[in-house]
Amino acid sequence: MYSAAPMQTAHQSPAKPLATKLPTTPNILFIMVDDMGYSDAGCYGGEIDTPNLDRLAAEGVRFSHFRATPMCVTTRVAFISGMSYFAAGMEHNRVKPLPQSLRDAGYLTATTGKWHASNRHPLAEGFFDRFHGFLGGMTDCFSGGNDWFLEREPFRDFGPGFDATTVITDSSIRYMQEALEADSPFFMFVSYNAPHHPLQAQQETVEKYLGRYLEGFEVVRNRRIARQREMGLIDDDFVPAPAEVAVRPWEQMTEFRRKVEDSRMAAYAAMVDEMDQGVGRLLGFLEERGILDETLIIFTSDNGGYYNHGDIRSDHLHVPWQAGSNQTVSSGWAWVQNTPFALYKQSAYEGGLAVPFIVRWPSVLPETSAGSITDIAADITDLYPTFIEIAGIDYPKEWQGETLKPLTGKSFLSALVHGKQFTPPQRFHAFLNPLYHESRALIDGDFKLVAIHNGPWQLFDLQNDRGETTDLSESYPERRARMAADWHRYAESIGIPAPARAQEQPIQQNWGWQRLLMFSPHLQRIFPNNSTLVEAGLDFFEMHFNQPLDFTHSGNRRIRLYQLSDETNPVWDIRLDASHPSQGQNVLRVENLPALEADTHYYFMIDPGAFRTGERPVGPINDGAFWWRFRTKPTEP
Repeated sequence: MYSAAPMQTAHQSPAKPLATKLPTTPNILFIMVDDMGYSDAGCYGGEIDTPNLDRLAAEGVRFSHFRATPMCVTTRVAFISGMSYFAAGMEHNRVKPLPQSLRDAGYLTATTGKWHASNRHPLAEGFFDRFHGFLGGMTDCFSGGNDWFLEREPFRDFGPGFDATTVITDSSIRYMQEALEADSPFFMFVSYNAPHHPLQAQQETVEKYLGRYLEGFEVVRNRRIARQREMGLIDDDFVPAPAEVAVRPWEQMTEFRRKVEDSRMAAYAAMVDEMDQGVGRLLGFLEERGILDETLIIFTSDNGGYYNHGDIRSDHLHVPWQAGSNQTVSSGWAWVQNTPFALYKQSAYEGGLAVPFIVRWPSVLPETSAGSITDIAADITDLYPTFIEIAGIDYPKEWQGETLKPLTGKSFLSALVHGKQFTPPQRFHAFLNPLYHESRALIDGDFKLVAIHNGPWQLFDLQNDRGETTDLSESYPERRARMAADWHRYAESIGIPAPARAQEQPIQQNWGWQRLLMFSPHLQRIFPNNSTLVEAGLDFFEMHFNQPLDFTHSGNRRIRLYQLSDETNPVWDIRLDASHPSQGQNVLRVENLPALEADTHYYFMIDPGAFRTGERPVGPINDGAFWWRFRTKPTEP
């Protein structure tokens, strides 16, 4: 089960447990960061300076197969409720929240930082005893926001020197100290905003990383893969996921764009660095109080790495050490963050689900486990049953006069402490939005069924292809059909509405389709398809809508097509008016483009309001928040 990387294999069993009996109600420090990729920390192969996370790993156990959910809010609800987001909901109906169970066991329960786990305040009945943080999905690290609270009172102390990471760390230490003074065990849930956008960190930290990423996405990712192989996180036979087509080729970028990309990743790395410093302060506090080794410490992320909003015309203007800045990373760096997996947050591919997970507990874990890697395939829903087993309590069938929904996970405590076999149940995953069906998956043993955008299911053998590079749907049609039926049956059983459970569509909309639906919810398909390879020589494009087109109010707004290597001069641009043949039609077709060159990355820019569909003006396409990219195939040799 354990390996002391890189000397042992990932399946070696420990010699014997250090502790034969668990302590009663041990202190628990649970640290969750936001949108941090699997490989960012040094102990998972990254080049970012994370000495404190590396210490946790060196003195504890790294999980190589831990999974969260595809989205921050769905992970937080699953953690608090012990079941999927769709079973519990934002109201946690017919659920006994985890903090309430731990409170009943005698714990002082506290949380700091990002909440985003319920429509109710974190101090509402059934949740935590203490809270300092913000309610929504993100915050400005230097100027806060109107959703910050200190206990139940609004918190507005955002004066000079305010820094969210520092405040979250300070309050966490204060709450742990309060518990110690009250002679009470604590359950401290530290929920850092970092490294969620806006990417903001101190100037000296950002500048430390400037220039570190000028070699580009692929070079940095390949170095991470090499370190992961050396550590034993992946073996020599592991086939990493290739970049999806929308990841821009570094060699085709302008020198200016490469510097912008370097600065974006520098800001991200600085946020991870400063979060790690906060973790160091938490460890220092426990060490000073003499309780470090007896405290169960867990570190993880809420989902895989993610690229966010931006605009190719203004990405260079953000200053990450200033309040109000909203720097983000591109899909290229998200691909790096999720090394060696496929895709990103919001997808149920491994890049969206696989996260770092480190457990440090020297007083309980086997001596041989320090610095080791385990392949226990645990999940965010397994934490609830694991924590209540540690606390010595059971999950009731009824609570507050209601019959409770059952927990869907299972405790991995015996596997972690005693090396016993852990057989995970079926894992249901979905990230669904009223506008679009983003991603869905079912993991059953070594096989995973997964899809995005209501497209065809793909089937992967995770034992031999966790990089999800070879679709086995046609090789195992019966397994594919059975697992798809299981997914739909479970989705219906927990109340996912029928439109969100829609069967697969014949056209696969590629990554980024969700952004194009924000451009126009009436959009049905495009050609060239987003994030795809097309033949060179193409000289037209099409956009299909379910509502008629209207160019009568377009003014001087334009549609432009660019090569990545020249951001100044478009390949062509056009202003559409009511004389265009597509006026009043449902298909916009523009012909007579200059023939597209081979092996070249292209992107569109469309001005907001360039035309209307269904009486609604279209939004922008800006190769940032909203994008339409594709590449042409290389010339055959």
